[in-house]
Amino acid sequence: MDKNYKAIQYKVAIHHAAIVDKNEPWNNTPAYDTYEMRFCIVSTDTGEILDDAQGYGYKTAQKAYSAYAYKTRDKTKDKEKQAKKKHIQQWMKKHKSFIKAMDDTAFEIAKGAWGSNDKFDAALVKEMLSNFELEPDFTANELLKVWRGR
Repeated sequence: MDKNYKAIQYKVAIHHAAIVDKNEPWNNTPAYDTYEMRFCIVSTDTGEILDDAQGYGYKTAQKAYSAYAYKTRDKTKDKEKQAKKKHIQQWMKKHKSFIKAMDDTAFEIAKGAWGSNDKFDAALVKEMLSNFELEPDFTANELLKVWRGR
């Protein structure tokens, strides 16, 4: 996909109203304006503003780019990820003894019973899968992500 947009910086004026203190009129604060630099996403072809955070603008160009990329992402991949996650959750329900073993192992590692350098990661889950003689149709890393997010 060709990138046909860019972040443009612009100045935003913020008006601060006067503060009137009736008890101490000598402490009144006059009204004043401050200025901030903000970013919006503009089409390089037409000059049209594509995204300006509902008029507020983004504080950095990086945030503007990432927000626009998120808003214009391919949503069909989201459905695929949800279907994969649901499939893994169903597999986890069928293999409750393995999930219990994962829970126990993670607890022992967190408690420090295995040693200070041990960690519960995808390599350990892959080893546990082979010890239980299980061969799921997804990776150990995908299983670990769903297991952590439950």
